Amino acid sequence: KFKASFVIESEEETSVEVRLVEKNALFKVDVPSRLDLKKGLNELYVNVEIPEKTVFKPLWIAVISVQDSEKSENAYLGILPVSEKSSRKVIKEAVEDDKSYSVGALGFTRKDFFYLSYRWRNGNKARGEKLEIAKSSDGLNYETVKTFNKNDYGYLSFEQSDLTTTPEGSFVFLYSADVERLWKIFKVEANEVSDIELPGEPLVDKAKDPSILYDAASERYIIVYSDCSKPGHDLAVVSTKDFKQLEVLAESIAYTQFTKQGNEWSRTHIHAGSLLFDGKYYVLFYDALPKQPSCFGSGWLGVAISKDLKKWIDLTPDKPLWKGNGVDYTFRYVAVYCDEKQYLLYAEEETSPRGKKDTVVYYSKT
Repeated sequence: KFKASFVIESEEETSVEVRLVEKNALFKVDVPSRLDLKKGLNELYVNVEIPEKTVFKPLWIAVISVQDSEKSENAYLGILPVSEKSSRKVIKEAVEDDKSYSVGALGFTRKDFFYLSYRWRNGNKARGEKLEIAKSSDGLNYETVKTFNKNDYGYLSFEQSDLTTTPEGSFVFLYSADVERLWKIFKVEANEVSDIELPGEPLVDKAKDPSILYDAASERYIIVYSDCSKPGHDLAVVSTKDFKQLEVLAESIAYTQFTKQGNEWSRTHIHAGSLLFDGKYYVLFYDALPKQPSCFGSGWLGVAISKDLKKWIDLTPDKPLWKGNGVDYTFRYVAVYCDEKQYLLYAEEETSPRGKKDTVVYYSKT
């Protein structure tokens, strides 16, 4: 049980009708039927109760309508099924306890096994040194099945990668690499993860950190990535049927959409985490910062939702949803898996006062 609040700005004293119009799971949301507003800023409080065996969704979502005599507007509530108090496990630990060492930039998919991809940053001189893929039978205990070293391909660095499965059951693996000081996204297709080999085919130039979802509803692949040609490496959303042509659905969503919703903290180091679909809403986990961090890379977690992948509603405009510890409070590159009985949230999290960043998972199972 908890209480959530919304800020409503009114130009005059008035009374509005409040009602719950939508929710994506069987949890309880109690709202007042009416609310008297004064001129200026007002708060709407709602009581929320999540029963113990509520079916997991990428994000529990409730939509509340606020209506006066002239217009109606919706307020959106997103509830993350895990928190700092959930069960937690370190999946991979950085090689040294220093802010220039990290293991993360995560990708994820599940077929017969859970598959997690991640890169190792072993100091400033060995940035993005290795890219690995590991598999697990339970999502908690992983064994490495593929290792790629940047020096074998002439890359200056690896960064975020991601995986998805095709309708035929094979795998698509996207990864980003620094090629002669130019970030590129590459694609590899393979029948099994064990068959994945680099180098892949170039897919997008001046781009990095891809997140990919196969969208069964449209029978297309949806890719969100950091556009290196935009301020803050802002996010682009594209779709494709066969990777031969990319259709742009949205560009610079932080600077063009989130800022108009009051977000002032997502200004730089903008990355996409997992993109998931709950049957009605696309849920995008992202991370960003208001300014340059003290170390090479960092980020704080935010989340946005969309019905059409073009217009996005930022559910974290006022402040990040989650921060880590240490020097820059890193909590970024989030990868999420859920089914009806389990929820796994993987992240590159800053875990020590000296700033090292490990791959961790927060999880809940019913």
